Amino acid sequence: MYARAVNGRVLTFGVSGKLVRNSLIMYDRETHSLWSHLTGSAIDGPLKGAKLQAITATQTSWSSWRRAYPGTKVLPHDYPGQRDHYLRYFANEDAGILGRKRDDHRLDAKDKVVGVWVLDHPKAYALTAVRRAKTVNDTVAEVPLVVFGTADAASVFRRDPGSRTLEFKNSASGTMEDLETGSTWDPLSGRALTGPLAGTTLTAIPSTTSFWFGWFDFFPGTALWRG
Repeated sequence: MYARAVNGRVLTFGVSGKLVRNSLIMYDRETHSLWSHLTGSAIDGPLKGAKLQAITATQTSWSSWRRAYPGTKVLPHDYPGQRDHYLRYFANEDAGILGRKRDDHRLDAKDKVVGVWVLDHPKAYALTAVRRAKTVNDTVAEVPLVVFGTADAASVFRRDPGSRTLEFKNSASGTMEDLETGSTWDPLSGRALTGPLAGTTLTAIPSTTSFWFGWFDFFPGTALWRG
């Protein structure tokens, strides 16, 4: 997800129908520049080299989101007879329409990862392993991070609120707990619910849920956490 203002000009985007390394390419209607949806960068056209500001977002189930944010407004999208046209693609072993450009067998091609790009350092977290661990304390480019896994997805946050680095562990209640203060935290919103830090919110890190082959095609030197 990105903010769509560039140099003070609000752009409107559409799907170009083009692919680069099996990744969707957008275009803006104002200049007809082409943009990578994975990196948020303009790769061709008058705005080539420009970069959209990433907005933090979480891929999760509606039930989990509604518990954390009960006042959320929803953009209607369902219609009678709706079906997922990609079910067959998700079920088979095809690595994209164009085929896999690079091979990396640390994970299967269609294993899902949560990818982050911190200070130009890419790192991917195997989603299945994150869900199993529930809490992953890590450091990328000297930035302390925590990845919270749920049954639905994963969220990534800085773990240094107020310049104090915290270490997290799982809590029996389904929340997370920091070792330094014993405060409990909501894994979806990154907000402290109880304890000395109640009301504090961790800074979210923009992340992307992707197939492993798609992430690796763009970031062949990526680090990988797989438990």
